[in-house]
Formats: sequence, C-alpha cells, structure tokens
Amino acid sequence: MAKKYFILNLEVKYRDTDSMGHVSSPVYYEYIQHAYVKYMHTLLAIPFSEKLPQIMVKTSCEYIAPAVLCDRLRVTCSVTDFGNKSFGMQYDIYQENKDERKLIAKGTSKHVCFDYHFNKSVPVPEEMKTRVLNFQGAL
Repeated sequence: MAKKYFILNLEVKYRDTDSMGHVSSPVYYEYIQHAYVKYMHTLLAIPFSEKLPQIMVKTSCEYIAPAVLCDRLRVTCSVTDFGNKSFGMQYDIYQENKDERKLIAKGTSKHVCFDYHFNKSVPVPEEMKTRVLNFQGAL
C-alpha cells in the first residue's frame, strides 16, 4: 500500500505576495501551519473551535521556486515519525497551473503532545498513532 498524504489546496492571495510579486517567505510557514491544523483536526475528529492537544515547537522550509498571485498551490503533509512525546511532519508545496505540477517548497515541523490543564507535555496517544497509520498507511 502506498503512503497517503493529507492534501490542502490553496490559491495565492494578493496579501501573500511581496514587492517583487512572489509569495513572501513567512507566508510559506502559514501554509505549512494551516495544512498541519487542518490535518490534525480532521484526523483526530476535534472540532475546529477547540485547541489541538499539541504544540508546534520547530519548523523549517526550503524554497525551491517562487509562487505568484493567483497560483494554485497543493500542500501535501504527513506524519514522518513518533517519539515518546513528540512527532515529526513533512510538507511538500506544489504549484499547480494548467496541467503541470511543480515542487516549489519543502518543509518540516516538530510537535509535542501537550496537556493544557496540567501545563505539561504528555506521551503521544496510542489512538493518534493508530489514526495516523490507518490514514497514511505508513510513516
């Protein structure tokens, strides 16, 4: 079984661009965070009105090619590994114009599972691991 990815489709808005007409570098982090939030809320069946029981503690992004106003983007993401209290994710951002798909950025993030009531990190729930593997098929 091939690994399955969560997919988020976006269109570049004017406010996403800089004076050169390219998507500004910090905006890619917004795309990454938005994909993560949508994936986890959907996967864990947590209403969007509630906080995720996780904290994003690290992100990185490698820019490969620019995106511009009205480009259609596809962000794919998946969980890549589990630690005791943390998990990693990867993101690929594609530009999809006409019949062409081009990789324009790659990112990663690290997340720690967190109990807000006790204000401390907690082990990754087994139910979450099961849901990830059931959806993705692999890490």
